[in-house]
Amino acid sequence: MSGAAVEIGNNRCNDIDGTTVRVRVIAPSSMGKPSNLEVFRRFLRDAGMTARVDDSIYRAGADPFYANTDQFRAADLVDALTDSSMVVWCARGGEGASRLIPYLEALPADRKQRIRDARKTLVGYSDATALHVYLQTVYGWQTVHGTMLEMIAGGTVDRRSVDALVALVTGRSDRVRYELRLVHADGPKDLRLALAVSKVAGGNLTLVENSLGTSCGFRGDGKIVFLEDVRVQPYSVERSLDHMKLAGVFDGATAVVFGSFSVEEQPAGSCTGVPSSDDNLIDLVFRRFAATLPFPVFRVDGIGHSFVNNPLPLNTEARVVGPARFDDATGTSIYTLTVDNVYNTGARSCIRQPAPLDQAAKSAGVGV
Repeated sequence: MSGAAVEIGNNRCNDIDGTTVRVRVIAPSSMGKPSNLEVFRRFLRDAGMTARVDDSIYRAGADPFYANTDQFRAADLVDALTDSSMVVWCARGGEGASRLIPYLEALPADRKQRIRDARKTLVGYSDATALHVYLQTVYGWQTVHGTMLEMIAGGTVDRRSVDALVALVTGRSDRVRYELRLVHADGPKDLRLALAVSKVAGGNLTLVENSLGTSCGFRGDGKIVFLEDVRVQPYSVERSLDHMKLAGVFDGATAVVFGSFSVEEQPAGSCTGVPSSDDNLIDLVFRRFAATLPFPVFRVDGIGHSFVNNPLPLNTEARVVGPARFDDATGTSIYTLTVDNVYNTGARSCIRQPAPLDQAAKSAGVGV
């Protein structure tokens, strides 16, 4: 059951006040399948939400790497952050979201204030980490690290993960709860914890590291830092973690949680002389990392680049307690991470209402 999501307090907000969750779909990163856009619409409609999915977000040939030009993707992003939608859902990951940050930085003060006031929910993972970090650092947004619509359309994500994400987005779930495995070096295998209420922040390791040195560089002080990645070499993960430690990323953090890490097969004849596909090497990296830190380090299953990709609210109240039990099979203590939904969408406030925008502002061009 490690990593399984648990929904608590099923408050059916749509039924309480008649408000339907309005979703805006964006493609800030790589190109997807244009034929899937209608699948997005149908999925969101069947989930009880209304959706704006513009055909123009995917423009074949507009850019060799991305779903559209930088200018279009930036304008579409800013429009989505300031329109009447409640949720901004990324179509897919890949590359390119970080190229939109300069456009966000160059916005006039009034447009930045509209983004600050909107307090919407951004949904995505992988390359969308660049947007998670920026919106949390600059505007204090609460967001959801969760699967994207191309994965749902392609059937490459576990349906229960999708259901858990929909429950969060629609406000039918107050929080999620996951089982964590304590990472230990040579110390005791049991550590009794009741960490103070904190917040989860982070996402894809590569994108978190890439934010360093920018105006929205990631900092883990006072946070439970979550990290995951895909197609990595164990030595490159250790190099990134060493860099982040030296840069002070983990100074003042309350814990680190490692999600899914898929290891890329190392080419024959590699200079290391050992196959990096051996999961024991990733475990070794995490144990050596944990041995250097004054706070606990954990692993969680099923969050990140894997078939099971459970949702994780970011920048909301969270707490780790335990141990709940001891897993004899792995020789590891099991702890519990409980994370509140974004903007207290359950019993207290249900569906978020974005800041009102006058019609002129809605129809005006994006100042980027």
